[in-house]
Amino acid sequence: MYISSLHLQNFRNYEETQVQFSESSNLILGDNGQGKTNLLEAIFVLCTSKSFRHISDRKLARWGTDEYRISGDFQRDSDASVALALEYRDRKKTLTVNGNLEERISSIIGQVYSVLLSFEDIALVTGPPFERRAFMDLILSTSDRLYFSYLKTYIKVVKQKNRYLSDAARVDTALLAAWNDQIVRTGSYILGKRMELVEFLNRFILEHEEVLKQFSAPLRLEYRPTVKDLSVRSTDEEVRERFDEQLISHMDAELKMGHALYGPHRDDFSFSENKSEIRYFGSVGEARLASIMLKMAQASFYRTVRDVRPIILVDDILLELDNSNRERVLSLFGIDHQILITTTEGTRLTEFFSPDRVFHISNKGKIVWKGMKTPR
Repeated sequence: MYISSLHLQNFRNYEETQVQFSESSNLILGDNGQGKTNLLEAIFVLCTSKSFRHISDRKLARWGTDEYRISGDFQRDSDASVALALEYRDRKKTLTVNGNLEERISSIIGQVYSVLLSFEDIALVTGPPFERRAFMDLILSTSDRLYFSYLKTYIKVVKQKNRYLSDAARVDTALLAAWNDQIVRTGSYILGKRMELVEFLNRFILEHEEVLKQFSAPLRLEYRPTVKDLSVRSTDEEVRERFDEQLISHMDAELKMGHALYGPHRDDFSFSENKSEIRYFGSVGEARLASIMLKMAQASFYRTVRDVRPIILVDDILLELDNSNRERVLSLFGIDHQILITTTEGTRLTEFFSPDRVFHISNKGKIVWKGMKTPR
C-alpha cells in the first residue's frame, strides 16, 4: 500500500500544496517548525479520520481560517486504487471515498493503513496507562470493525454509569445491573482481543531479538487487566464470567469511590526486561528502542491480520539513536513498505538511508525543492 499524491488546502501551515510521493522511500527535509510533521499528520488523518496529536478538527485549520480539506490517492496491495478526501467546514467533517459522499466518518476505517513513529511514542513505555490503552485501541479499532463498535458502546455506557455513581442518592440495582450487562458483553470482547494483541506483539519482539542487542535479557509485554485471574488461555466464557462476578462483588466499592473501577478502561500493560519494568529501570535510549519495536509490531499486525503493508511514517526520531541501533531499526522497515521520513539533517541520515525521492520544505510551508538525490 502506498500514497501517490497528497493535496492540502488550509491544513495547518499549508494554504494549498500538492505532493507526489515515491511508492518506495521518501525523505522530507526542513528546519523545525516548517511543516514536515504536518505532512505526516495529514496522511495519518486520512487513514484514521483523527490527528495523532489528539486535538480538535478546528485546530487543524490554517491560522485565520476555520476550514480545511485533505485529499489523497492511494494504491492498495490488491492493485485497487482509492481516493479519499476529508473536509472540515461549518464545524462539520465529511468524508468522500472515490468521489462518493459517505454517511459516516467511520467508513474511513479499513480503507488505508499507516503506522506513525514519532517522538511522543516513548510515552508508550514510560507514560501513563491511557497512552498504552489508546495504542491498543487504535490498532484493534482500525483492523476489527466489531472491536470499534464495541469500544464505542463500552465507553458510552461506562460514562453513563460513572455519572450515576458520582451522584447516586439512592441505589437502583436494576439500573446498575443493566449497565453492567452491557459493560460485560462489550468489555469481554475488548479484553480478549487486547490479550491476543499483546501475545502477537511478544512474538514479533522475540522474532526480532537481533534489533534489541543492547538489552541483557529478552523483552516481554504483560497485559494487566483489572479483571482478576485472566490469562491468554482464558476462554471467552471465562472472561465474561469473571468480569461479571467482579462487578457484582465490588458494587459497594464502586459506589463508595463514585466511578467504575474495573474493566478495559482501567487496564494497562507493562514492558519488562528480565521482570524489571523499562519505565522505571531502563534508559531513555532503551525506552525509545522499545517504543519503536512496538510500532513496527503494529505494522506486522496489519500485514498479518489485514493482509496489507501499511505506510510507514517516521517523524524525526532516527537521529536520536546511535549508529548501530539506527541501522538495525532501518532494517526493520524492509523494502516492501512505502516509507516517509522527516528530518532536519539529511546528510547524517543518508549515511544509512537512500531515499528515492527528496522534498525540501522552506519557511511558510513551501516545498521549494524536489529531486531524486539528497541536497547536501
